[in-house]
Amino acid sequence: MLERWNPVAEMERLWNEMDRIFEEAFGRTARPLASRVLSYRPATDIYDTGEALVVKVAVPGAKPEDLEVSFEQNTLTIRGHYGYHLSEDEAKKVTWYRREIGTGQFAESFTLPVPVDTEHAEATFADGILTLTLPKAEQARIKRIPVHAPQALASSLN
Repeated sequence: MLERWNPVAEMERLWNEMDRIFEEAFGRTARPLASRVLSYRPATDIYDTGEALVVKVAVPGAKPEDLEVSFEQNTLTIRGHYGYHLSEDEAKKVTWYRREIGTGQFAESFTLPVPVDTEHAEATFADGILTLTLPKAEQARIKRIPVHAPQALASSLN
């Protein structure tokens, strides 16, 4: 099977080898098992339209039912699954020549720069992109205040 060189996988291989050496020498590993898990962070864009914050998250291979979006105070959390899985029957029948598409779970939290109206928030998912439209709370919206000249001064300027 041909595999594309992956520096993260290479570091993981190096850590595993170091763990084996520590295990042989001292009877314990160099780092706890929990720290070995390499986390997936989906590519994310957050921008302000003036009326709302828009969050776009690239989650390849996900389905809408694989994703969970929640708010707590001013923190947005997105959890889900990415990638794809072969059924056991399919997996037994295939010969891999290249395998680069990862699969797994992720959880990302973002502190939003302004308060949002979660009651009117919308979430859509198309073409592997989760789009959240989060209307700004009324107090967070920019308000324009017109500047007027006093009447007496305005008439003398003409």
